[in-house]
Amino acid sequence: MRDILIAATLVLGVFSTPVMADQKSADYIVSQTVTREMFEGAIAAQRSLILSAIQHDLKQKNVTLPNPDRFFDLLMEEFLDEFTESMQAQSAQVFLDAFTSEQLVEIASFFATDAGQAYIAATPTLMMEGARMGQIAGQKAGANAGKRLANRIEDEGLIVVDDPGLLERLLDALK
Repeated sequence: MRDILIAATLVLGVFSTPVMADQKSADYIVSQTVTREMFEGAIAAQRSLILSAIQHDLKQKNVTLPNPDRFFDLLMEEFLDEFTESMQAQSAQVFLDAFTSEQLVEIASFFATDAGQAYIAATPTLMMEGARMGQIAGQKAGANAGKRLANRIEDEGLIVVDDPGLLERLLDALK
């Protein structure tokens, strides 16, 4: 009986150790990457877009903010902690589903290095810079895509409307 228990314990230990190691690695990765600072960086990068959406929503409810930036800052103070906690609680499973045991250990090991910590520290700035570059690239690509689409609509007759004035206004808006 004792031998059976020892064997069962060893077998269970063999099967549970990787899972616990996986969970430990996933939890560490989450502790390093799913942080308030990361979300602050993401929100800062998208601040104008988010603030515009909030103002639009409030305007639909007949509310005009006297100081939109102050309101946004206050709202983020209330929002970020709960949002971060919720994201952290869900993220470990995402990592467990996305990566193998070996990959989780390697990722966690990297984040424990000086280079990994430097990457984590720089991530909010990288996100803000990426968003800034993306906004510029998006504006240019959007304007050019609009011009190309207007030409295609005219050349290929892609949109047919009963009101020619409507089509003309659309083409003017795209150009």
